[in-house]
Amino acid sequence: MWNQILEVIDRVNRSLQATALSIGDGAKMLSGLVESIQNLRDQGVSEVIENANKIATVIGIEVGFSNKRKRKVPRMVSEKAEDEGHLLTHESSFSKDCCSVYDSILSQMKSRFEKLNEISSNFNFLSGSSLKLLTSEQLRTRAMNLANIYPHDLDKTEFASEIASFKYQANSLLSDLATASEKELLQLIHRYCLQDAYPNCEIALRIFLTIPVTEASCERSFSKLKIIKNYLRSSIGQERLSGLAIISIENGITETLSYERIITDFASCKARKVKF
Repeated sequence: MWNQILEVIDRVNRSLQATALSIGDGAKMLSGLVESIQNLRDQGVSEVIENANKIATVIGIEVGFSNKRKRKVPRMVSEKAEDEGHLLTHESSFSKDCCSVYDSILSQMKSRFEKLNEISSNFNFLSGSSLKLLTSEQLRTRAMNLANIYPHDLDKTEFASEIASFKYQANSLLSDLATASEKELLQLIHRYCLQDAYPNCEIALRIFLTIPVTEASCERSFSKLKIIKNYLRSSIGQERLSGLAIISIENGITETLSYERIITDFASCKARKVKF
């Protein structure tokens, strides 16, 4: 039973640690995980018991539930009926315990990821499919509600006006708006230099795409920091430490850089010889 539960949880857990994952995609993955565990609960424990019996037979363990206490039964009841009664009692008890485990996991997942689903719900009108389906009035209402949550970053009146116009602008610039993600919409704004025309839309998309889904990114940062700042570098300055940490964390970008060009540019900036 635990093998089935931990197998589906591990798949989603590894997917949630991806650096390019957004809140919306993470919420969808968690919703699918909840449905998977709910499906395991609905299937019951008959398959679990069957697989356990097969494993027990292979490794030479007695198949069946151990009877800790014998029940008193009338003499009229045969030994076969008595064994079946014991089996039904233990199977029902085992099934009850399994359902308790499933219910506990489902309850914990729903409570722990409640805020994640709430954030995803607040921003989901910025996706291409929502821009395509929702009316301008619905988009204005959603934009004003989001601006109330982030009053220091978004202007409520301007954001409501921008999103209604951005709906048609994005539809004309993209071949298929319904399948466009939030990242593609942000790239669209930068590709056509629309930051000045839709500043609040751009800020809202940046906020949504930079909210971390899990703590994996923060944990990676601290792991790198421990490697960089050891006892031999105890006197390293904050600026140099930050620079080394960024280079180490974003090693995928660092590998694409030309060190010779960087050294040449640095040397030309620091050159003190006068050229004649």
